[in-house]
Amino acid sequence: MNIKVFATPREWNEDDVRGTTAIVIDVLRASSTIVQALTNGAREVVPVSTPAEAGEFAAKAGRADVILGGEREGKLIEGFDLGNSPLEYTKERIGGRTIVFASTNGAPALVRCKSAEHVIVGSFNNFSATVNAARELGRDVAIICSGRNGKFSMEDFVCAGKLVEGISKSNGPLDQDGAQAALDMFRYYRSQIVEVVRGCFHGRFLADAGFAPDLEHCARVDSHQVVPALIEGKIKIQRQNGGS
Repeated sequence: MNIKVFATPREWNEDDVRGTTAIVIDVLRASSTIVQALTNGAREVVPVSTPAEAGEFAAKAGRADVILGGEREGKLIEGFDLGNSPLEYTKERIGGRTIVFASTNGAPALVRCKSAEHVIVGSFNNFSATVNAARELGRDVAIICSGRNGKFSMEDFVCAGKLVEGISKSNGPLDQDGAQAALDMFRYYRSQIVEVVRGCFHGRFLADAGFAPDLEHCARVDSHQVVPALIEGKIKIQRQNGGS
């Protein structure tokens, strides 16, 4: 099984992920929020690239049946119901509802993965479930770091390295420098995941904006055992550790 890691959205195109199991990571905060929403009973999450697309979807589906979620520069989008804090996505608020999700980085990365054979939402929160799913699917793996505004994000890269270590069945050097670099960085910070999430640029930005509790949540490893998968434009739980 070949594993590639793409550290920023600018490093990959459709051909790079074609036929693979693509794992999209946005630790702060889209992938963590999607995992939380589906764990708490959302019917599905529909990622879109822009707030305008979210509004169009809601208008067609019926606004009463849709929760609009997402952010721009970490802030709630005008007219939306929820932002991008996983702590907002409670069972009481989103249970049984469709969430149309327009985050700045993670949602567009998911939309771009159309050529992949399988698309999984990965995070620290659902690490083991993601690893198990990727191994069972048996295809080459492309790990996509959503980054921040097209640029490198340390927290995503460390999470990617942890996934590489979990998925890889080889103790030898990896076939792609991106995967090897992510693995090496994770091994350096193995015991400091919380510190990485708190200390990275976006973590400090979110803390200053009043979202410090999100950082603790997003840094938890294996707090959830679900594998959200994107199929025909909608993300649903496809499998769970211990059952499908």
